[in-house]
Amino acid sequence: MADEHGLREGQVSLRQMALSETKLERRLDSTLWAGSFNSRESTIQQLAPYVGRMKSGMARVLIDHYCREGDTVFDPFCGSGVVPFEAALMGRVALGNDLSPYGYVLTRGKLSAPRSLKVALEQTLEVLEVIEGEAPSVKLDTVPKWVREFFHPQTLRETIAAFQVLFESENYFLLSCLLGILHHVRPGFLSYPASHLVPYLRRKKYPPADFPEMYEYRDLRSRLLAKVRRAYRRTLLPEWWGGHIYKVTMENAMKLSLSSESVDAIVSSPPYFGALDYARDNRLRLWFLGVSDWKELDKSLTASDQVYLPQMRKCLSEMHRVLKRGGYCVLVLGDVARNGKEKNTARILSNLAVDVTNGGFEEEELYSDVIPDNRRSRRRTRTTKIERILVMRKF
Repeated sequence: MADEHGLREGQVSLRQMALSETKLERRLDSTLWAGSFNSRESTIQQLAPYVGRMKSGMARVLIDHYCREGDTVFDPFCGSGVVPFEAALMGRVALGNDLSPYGYVLTRGKLSAPRSLKVALEQTLEVLEVIEGEAPSVKLDTVPKWVREFFHPQTLRETIAAFQVLFESENYFLLSCLLGILHHVRPGFLSYPASHLVPYLRRKKYPPADFPEMYEYRDLRSRLLAKVRRAYRRTLLPEWWGGHIYKVTMENAMKLSLSSESVDAIVSSPPYFGALDYARDNRLRLWFLGVSDWKELDKSLTASDQVYLPQMRKCLSEMHRVLKRGGYCVLVLGDVARNGKEKNTARILSNLAVDVTNGGFEEEELYSDVIPDNRRSRRRTRTTKIERILVMRKF
């Protein structure tokens, strides 16, 4: 049976509780999410890398602070699915959306993770039998040269077959695991020596003549099974997992398919003001997901100076439309410095939100948090030094 979102009906009864006045009166404290959460968060959150993802500890604090158990939490720019996954773990209805196929697959992968490692391994072994039967018939002559350069031919056949089988079976969890081991210098990954985040080959540092073992065939079976085990290394999903209610969409946040006033809270980190190139940075993963022209996709995903403000006007209007009255819209935004100019994105969007909604959004709080270098995916960058949490309420 479906609810108003067209979601799966949950099997678990969620305890309803009102937001306490003391919780809302208590100011957020950045010490609640200080430091790295990599060694504390569920390893499901680490299925695949994603530049600029929200800290899971911050997501948990914001979800806990601005909505109650059983509420519907929506992230219109969900990226790797940090907010929807944490919301689901905390007993909320989880809604996620992202225009990037990579973000869409990762979010669905986390939310559809099997209840236990035992079940996950059983599914993986079944799928591997099918993949290994399909791989020999995969033709590589239509694969672009720049993609072929990353893999041993036999590894590439198995990888292409795996994506085809997993897409057909809609196994987004294993698709996410596969995306997570696609390229790196470590032996547990599928590619020749390459960077982990943005794909480029590292032949100068690892010449084939000096490191021949790094250019040999890498079997998919052992690596995918090892990846699944790592996903559950620090993961204990609740007993009711599998009965949680969620939905993930892949649409432009300027025109959402959600009904008006259908979500209780919005927690999200919109694209930073021209700071990241989401499609370029994930171009190899996107190719395996069916995106042949990442440059065209980047035009829609990259928040350039020319399009950012007019696009965010529409996005803010849509967020206001789908949010219930009295609900909170919490946006994590980064100040951006480029070409000698700094942009306080949170202040810009706060003013924009008030204008586009005719006062329907009202700023409640604006928190600032300096980003230490050890929290960055790219070290010593000068582009984004401060994150701000903009909290607005719908009236």
